[in-house]
Amino acid sequence: MKISRYFVISLFILLSCVPALYLPTEEQAEKAGIPLDDLKMGRKLYIDHCGSCHMLYLPKQFTVEKWNTEMDSMRTKTTITDLEEKQILDYLLAGK
Repeated sequence: MKISRYFVISLFILLSCVPALYLPTEEQAEKAGIPLDDLKMGRKLYIDHCGSCHMLYLPKQFTVEKWNTEMDSMRTKTTITDLEEKQILDYLLAGK
């Protein structure tokens, strides 16, 4: 089986960003008013769904308004549910 150079580069970029994404803490969950398990699930969904198509951005890289706009735009290109969208957005905004 031949693996394309593009695939290898994409995988490297994805995996290099994942460790930089914050791991939600109880303190962040309390501050955001969101259950810790929901923030953790939002992180997993962000990595699995968003990272499967493009580079992942750190939560602090965009404003709240920009994240909302991006999620609205990206939602039309995915099969994520309303709940998954909320969990991803909650994770991203709690990391600001």
